[in-house]
Order: sequence, then C-alpha cells, then structure tokens
Amino acid sequence: MTLRLRLLLWLLLALALLLVPLGVITVRQAQRTVQETLERAALSRLGFLLSQGQLRIQDLAQIVQEFGGVGFILGPEGRTAFTDLGDYRLPEGLEETLKRGQSFREVRDNWLWVALPTDEGGLGLGTPLEEVAALPQRLLQLYLSIGGLLALLAFAVGAWGLSGSLRPLDAVSRELARRNAENLEPLSTPSLYEARPAVEAMNALMGELKAALHRLKVQEQAARRFAYGASHELRNPLAALKGYLEVLQRRPGEPRATKGALREAIRMESLLQGLLTLARLEGQGRVQGQPLDLKTFLEQRGLEVEGSGWVEADPDLMVVMLENLLQNAHKHAGGIEKIVLEPDAGGIWLWVCDRGPGFEPELLPRAFEAFTKNNQSDGVGLGLALVAAVAQVMGGQARAENRPEGGARVGIWLPTAKG
Repeated sequence: MTLRLRLLLWLLLALALLLVPLGVITVRQAQRTVQETLERAALSRLGFLLSQGQLRIQDLAQIVQEFGGVGFILGPEGRTAFTDLGDYRLPEGLEETLKRGQSFREVRDNWLWVALPTDEGGLGLGTPLEEVAALPQRLLQLYLSIGGLLALLAFAVGAWGLSGSLRPLDAVSRELARRNAENLEPLSTPSLYEARPAVEAMNALMGELKAALHRLKVQEQAARRFAYGASHELRNPLAALKGYLEVLQRRPGEPRATKGALREAIRMESLLQGLLTLARLEGQGRVQGQPLDLKTFLEQRGLEVEGSGWVEADPDLMVVMLENLLQNAHKHAGGIEKIVLEPDAGGIWLWVCDRGPGFEPELLPRAFEAFTKNNQSDGVGLGLALVAAVAQVMGGQARAENRPEGGARVGIWLPTAKG
C-alpha cells in the first residue's frame, strides 16, 4: 500500500470520526431543543389563558388547535373536562403536582403533557410528539444528502492537498530514477520539511559512497603507479646489480663489484620502501590528528625553529614527512638554512629553507610528483611525493617555491589545532 493511499484512508477515517459523532450530537440536541421550545410555548399560552380570568373550554380548544392533541381543565372534586370526546387518561402524578401548586411537564408514551395549577384545580394540554420523533429521520436524510456532498467535497479537497504535499517526494523519486549509478551528486533539498531529514541522510550516504569510490580510484591509481614505478625505476638498479654479480661470479671478492652490488641493493630497497609508503598514503582517507606543538616537536629533534604554533596532526606521519623534507634538503639542496613556522588562513606553514640553487623552472610545477628529479640526482624521486601525500591525509597541502634571495623552500600547511 502506497503512502498516498494510506494518508487518504486516514483522512477518510478522520472525517468519519468527526462527522458521525457530530451528527448524532446535533440530532439529539435539535430534538431536545424543539421539545423544550414546545414546552415553553405551551406553558406560555396556558399562562396567558389563565391571566384572562375566566377559564372556558372553548378558549383552551383554540390553543389545542395550535399544538394538536387534547386540552383539559381540572375542576373541583377531581372533575376533568377535555376539549374533545376521545378516550384520554391523564398521566400519573399530574393531579398531585397541581395540588401542590406546581406546574407539570413530562413526556409519556411519546406525548408531551404540560399543566398549570389554578385555584379550583388546573388546566393543561397533551400534544403528540410524532413530529419531534420524526425529526432525527429528517435530519439524517439531510445529513446523507447535503452533508454527504459536503463530506465528499471536504475529502476531495483534502485528497488534493495531500497529493500536492507529496509532490516533493515524487520529484525526489523522479530525480533518482533519471540518475545512473555513477551520479552521486547531492539531491536538491525538497520543499516538504518532513522529507528533508530523509534526503539529507541520503545525501550523506551518497557523499560517503562518493568518498569511498574516490578512495578506491586513488588506491587503484596508486597501485598502477606502484607497478609502473617499480617496473620502470627498478630496471636500472637491477641491470647494474646483475652486472656486478656477473663480475663477482668471474672474480669472487672483487671489492668494487661488492660495493656496487650493495649500493644498488640499498637503492632498490629504498625505492620499494618509498613506493609502498606512497601507495599506502595515497590510498588512505583523512586521518584523525591530535593537537601538536610544532615548535616543541621540531626542537625535540635537534632543529632550530623560528615561530611557533599548534596544529592538528598525526605524530608518526609527521616523522615520515620531516625525514623526507630534511633528507631532500641535505641531499639535493646544500643543507638547511632555516626552518620557519608561519601562520596563514586558519593553519600553520612549516617551511624548510635550503641553501641550494633552487628548483629548475621546468621541474618546479611537478616537484611533488613521484619520480620527479633532475638528471644529476641519484635519488629515487619519491621524497617530496611522500611529503605531499602526508600533508593530504592530514588535511593539509604542500608547496615548493624558489626564493628571491636564492635557494628554495619546501613546506606543508596544516590546520590549526582546535580548542
């Protein structure tokens, strides 16, 4: 059963629960009101007749013609005169009530009896209540005709309103139906307030799926880069190692061949370790950092630092990043000139300034790409790529610049610690 049908059924039930009790109460109240009005009118006419002084059966008969039924006058010694010759019996307790000087009003056998006391006895009338008894049937017919049409109109208006209110859900359904499996963009916020939590939850889920797919894509790219890098970069050291081993096979114990083979083995180990670390970082999502005092962190490692600042960072990853920054400066840029902490836009820049010639113009835009190095470098070209990967997983970024006064500076920006 659809939500729209359920709402329409609930609307129909609500209308029934409203109209049926209201109709019963209205009919009963109308019947009671008519009866009370009839009593007051009859007593008023009898009171007016008493005020005329002389009581005559003919005058009472005129009143009876207005109300219908029969009139009666109680005389001395219990004599009773009726306005016609029918077989009538006064209700029990009427004479006793009049003798006490009280008016009488009561319904007996679907007849209304009212009477007023007089000095000699009393006078009154009895009128049938067929019209009053038939009032519920007439009102019921009126309810079933006009009331039914009004209820049907109310239901139609309510159904139209409910259908209109559910149109935002239909719009969401149509938007989802038009999408393919790769479209994980957020859904537009519906105008129906009650539907917003569901759409927001769906958008959050699609955001997580999009992030997961992005991580899978990055992991796939990292795996491909690893395979390409390993196959491409290991070719030269493997060829060199093979040559040294061939020399050692011919001349066992040759010191230069042994030294060269060890050097190439170390180079391959460094390359594989760097590739594995880079692949792990690139396939990793955002890590949860902790407040870290950068100045203290760097000074504990024997470095002099200008400036200070707290950042959100992972200490273990910071060690990986710092080792590669320092190694890059010492090995390829003439050593470290200074380390500067510089606040900027809700974060802190950690700059490592070197004494080298700076980056070559054609290499500077690709400084953080894997295997980027100049022809004179004997490194594997993964150090700055690891620096950029560490910055990314900690929610930061990396930058390399040539300084106007000479040399270069390489740094990472990390968000300021919260609290």
